Amino acid sequence: MTDRKLLMEQIQDHLNQSLQLQDSQVQVNVKRMSIGWLKIIIITSLFQKQSLEEREDKIDEILANIDFHLNKYPILSYDFLTPEEAIEEPFESTQIQLPLWSDILMAPEPDVQKKSDEEDIFKTPLVVTFYSFRGGVGRSTALGLVAGILATEKKRRVVILDFDLEAPGISILLEPDIHQFSQENYGVLDYLYQRFLSPEENFPPIESCIYQVELKARGELFLVPVGEYDEYYIHRLAELDRGTLQAFYRRENNPVEQLIEDIKEQLNPDVILIDTCSGFNDTSAIALLDLADTGIICFSPTDQSFKGLSWVVKSVRKQWEYQGKPDLRFVLTPIPPVAQEQRQVWISNVEDWIEENWGLLNNQTVRELYYEVNYNSNFSTLSSLVNNLPKSLLDNYLSIAESIDASLPDFKSSLKTTNTINKDTKDAV
Repeated sequence: MTDRKLLMEQIQDHLNQSLQLQDSQVQVNVKRMSIGWLKIIIITSLFQKQSLEEREDKIDEILANIDFHLNKYPILSYDFLTPEEAIEEPFESTQIQLPLWSDILMAPEPDVQKKSDEEDIFKTPLVVTFYSFRGGVGRSTALGLVAGILATEKKRRVVILDFDLEAPGISILLEPDIHQFSQENYGVLDYLYQRFLSPEENFPPIESCIYQVELKARGELFLVPVGEYDEYYIHRLAELDRGTLQAFYRRENNPVEQLIEDIKEQLNPDVILIDTCSGFNDTSAIALLDLADTGIICFSPTDQSFKGLSWVVKSVRKQWEYQGKPDLRFVLTPIPPVAQEQRQVWISNVEDWIEENWGLLNNQTVRELYYEVNYNSNFSTLSSLVNNLPKSLLDNYLSIAESIDASLPDFKSSLKTTNTINKDTKDAV
């Protein structure tokens, strides 16, 4: 694999140096495809009025200087375009076209690591995605408890977005604390599905997909659920397959990104917390690799957790190098009651693993990158994630909420309109 990467860099550097002598605006990209094959993409005015065969001959003549040619393994394909042709057939730059696991892992290393703009520091809303490679580690519960702390104790306006379309968790966990739903229960799947069918229509409107969570204490907490979970939901989900999600990212108006923008416009939140599905799923990739400013990775500190997670973290790290986000934090959950010696072994292994796979950035210490959540038997008796909770349970999640709050500006957001959710929607929820 290292030899393949060196070959890819050698081809790109040689083509760039040779062609820039004749066209300083040339664009060259040698892209690694699946199973290690390479694709060459070149855009230059030197191809004007040339046939494909003439263009191939020109590039083969350049490659001959490094004892290579276009028909030699591992070249899979190539595109040789003029700037005018590239407008009709968009150039696949080194920027990642689709924020999916495979695409990011196969993408070449960025020439320069992008640094977060100073203007992005303390921006609102902060988008935080909660992710777990395996299920059953309390990811949705952690998100719900953190959301409640941010809304009630930190006085932040919080939106929870349920992006676990296959197996909704947070939507169900928060049902007891939401106003009675109407007969028409819209949510994320409805929003995306209808814009897949009729992208020119604004249906359902975002205000019909937002539900306010009732809090005993003062605070503002909203939920955008997946939608009504019935047989028709399953059929719509089947139609909204991988190809559809890919098509969204090739549209001028991407419904996934529009969903986030509509939430921002409607509610002006301080923070959006996204609950996404486990594993190497396309929706989890989008939620973590594209939408998130910060990723919260929940996992049990056992050896079997590390193998799959290492590829998750590798993907996130590459996306961070491209885009300057997302940043990562780790939640060890739930830690069972074991002897202190065993616990310390787990913690030491986790710290070593985080340093090796994610690394320490900006003078961080590894202790700043993870939080510990102990097993608590009170979970089995909870009737609400946001009301009447024992302090002993919330204490485990307070540090997570505080780290998110510390990334927000001191001032709290104000509503852009007095009718955040219209009367019909309030009656519906």
